[in-house]
Amino acid sequence: MKKETKKTQKEPIIKARSIPFITVNEMYKELKSRLKLKLITPEVRLVRKIRSTDAHRPGLAFSGYYDYFAYDRVQILGQTEINYFNTLSLEQVKRSLNKFFTYKIPCLIVSRNQKIPPLLIKKAIKAQVPIFKSPLTTAKLTAMITVFLDEQRAPEISIHGTFVDVYGIGVLLLGKSGVGKSECALELIERGHRLVADDVVEINLKAGSILMGYSSEIIGHHMEIRGLGIINIVDIFGVGAVRNQKRVRLVVTLEKWSSRREYERLGLEERTFELIGFKLPHLVIPVRPGRNIPVLIEVAALTQREKGMGINPAQEFNKRLIDAMTQQNNGGGVSS
Repeated sequence: MKKETKKTQKEPIIKARSIPFITVNEMYKELKSRLKLKLITPEVRLVRKIRSTDAHRPGLAFSGYYDYFAYDRVQILGQTEINYFNTLSLEQVKRSLNKFFTYKIPCLIVSRNQKIPPLLIKKAIKAQVPIFKSPLTTAKLTAMITVFLDEQRAPEISIHGTFVDVYGIGVLLLGKSGVGKSECALELIERGHRLVADDVVEINLKAGSILMGYSSEIIGHHMEIRGLGIINIVDIFGVGAVRNQKRVRLVVTLEKWSSRREYERLGLEERTFELIGFKLPHLVIPVRPGRNIPVLIEVAALTQREKGMGINPAQEFNKRLIDAMTQQNNGGGVSS
């Protein structure tokens, strides 16, 4: 049988970005309503940079342990930190805060609308560190800030292609201009599947391992169909025919059929496509008159769902065939 090989192709990127930091002001504008943030130090400019996607609780730092102090993160003060201050003498609080504010801290957020020690506010203003207050619990505050920062600083690329949701599988269609990506997607939409993006697909990395694709703000859910022009999928097929975003699970490259090229016939060859450092299953489907490409895309999506459940049809067929050949060679075949 054909030996399995692995081939990896990298993305034809239009543009790529990776934000090294966001400012405290940018975070405040985006999360003010969601976290019900109140700025306690209006005299402090919100210009400091947040370089980490994690939030930090500085309880150990307040107690004097600074060996592993993650000072470059958003510092969240919960009930533990505030109650600890209330157990200290005035001199102890001064020493703790003097040391604490020697570090370039982006900002402080106090949870549960707790009363903030006046000396903490005074020292923060002097060090030009903004303080916010929120009614949310410490755990919820930490989780929401972490998710927000992770999304804001996630690596992102823009790529030429069409992105559709087929049977719950996010399928990224690639190929040269004019090969029929948009027409294929239009047929899939007519068959009940959903469009995520056409022409330009924005893809970013979330939670460190999930590739999410969505449309650009300008193009939205419009499509360019040669001979028809620009069409609005929502206007024609309704809101049920589109999705705002979807996880990328499969990459399919459409290319014009070439008699000089050998195409996969058994499905044993493992191809991958690299996006933002992660490898995704990759199929190359040749296009020529008479081939029903949308149906092939549907079958590819369903096969990918099977593989996600631990079922690989090609490998199972190959195993059965090898078992049958082995049994026949051992004299176990059926005589005529």
